[in-house]
Amino acid sequence: MKKTKKLAALILTLVMAFSLMAVTAAAYGADEHVHDGTCCEETIQPRKPAAPVCPYCGTVTTDMGFKWENGIRYIIFECHGCRDFSTRVRY
Repeated sequence: MKKTKKLAALILTLVMAFSLMAVTAAAYGADEHVHDGTCCEETIQPRKPAAPVCPYCGTVTTDMGFKWENGIRYIIFECHGCRDFSTRVRY
């Protein structure tokens, strides 16, 4: 009985190890996938940053659009609660 349990544990371990290797290889991509411009790293855009909180009134600021300065894109955020706070975040 002990040898049967050890053999079953060994077989299950080997099956799990093989399945992890197979899933990883499948996730990486096989040769049948054609790489075009839609799946390239150059087309992936960064996520937009979260709106900061106004330090004066504590409300979340509102996105007012983009602004370019010296070739760098910034998002302008303004507070509509107290209208005293305006900031920019690099994007």
